[in-house]
Amino acid sequence: MTNIELERHNDFLLKQIELTRKRIIQPIYRGDSLRNLCYRLNVEFNEMNTNIETLLDRLFMVGEKAQRYYTDNENFRIEEADDYVFNKIVKYYNDSLKSKNKNTIFFFERNKKFTEFFMNKANKKIFIQQIENADHQERINIRNYYLIMLHQLAAINYKKKSHFVSTTKDYKIAEMFANGKRENYRIILHCWFPIRANKNVLLKYGLPTYSIHPYQYQREYSILGGILPHFISGLELIESKEFYPNPNIFKQEIDNSTFLNGLKINQENFHNIANLTNYKRTLTTDGNKTWEN
Repeated sequence: MTNIELERHNDFLLKQIELTRKRIIQPIYRGDSLRNLCYRLNVEFNEMNTNIETLLDRLFMVGEKAQRYYTDNENFRIEEADDYVFNKIVKYYNDSLKSKNKNTIFFFERNKKFTEFFMNKANKKIFIQQIENADHQERINIRNYYLIMLHQLAAINYKKKSHFVSTTKDYKIAEMFANGKRENYRIILHCWFPIRANKNVLLKYGLPTYSIHPYQYQREYSILGGILPHFISGLELIESKEFYPNPNIFKQEIDNSTFLNGLKINQENFHNIANLTNYKRTLTTDGNKTWEN
């Protein structure tokens, strides 16, 4: 970094620390292998000479997407919240109740009322009836609440077509996930998200809730759709101890809106670059609603 870029990056970090202390934003991290990131962004992985410049160009334009967006597994679209979506959710939970995974068993044992609701197949009709008066955004919020847990449980019928990306609020946990035994080249994405008030529509409609998570120590935060490049502050290469900040940080004044709305990015060339990656679908958002292209 040049001296000017270093100064701008320090301003960015100071503002991030300030807003984190005020509970306006939450820093999050995603640990993974360089090989996996290269695959998703369609950059040839080479232990000695991966083209980092191309990788960064694509990452800071397209971001990191959920499993659904780079596989051929079909699932409902991110903007859908019709009755058939909730019927699928009930089925996913019914199937998960048969899992032998110890953490899944722990989750269902510790959330008894939640478990009893989904064990009773007659409740599928009740589930749909209880949300028939909910508006579309409420249905999306309700849907996401149940899908997040299916994602975190790695539900056998959902994990390969999940709409979510896993991150953690704890850097050490991301580092633990990044330091896999089979990979020498590991990365951590440094990101953040604005903390927005969450109106609990589940209680409004008398729906079952969970309080105990299967992997509480992981401090997971599941992101719908993916991590937008506007909320990625940089890429860390653990092996070489290199850190590549998002270059868009150096192209704008840093203030509160930077963290609330994301970095401003010129995405005129977005679709051309997205077509070079292995993502099969892209997303559009207006800050509130998200839909698939």
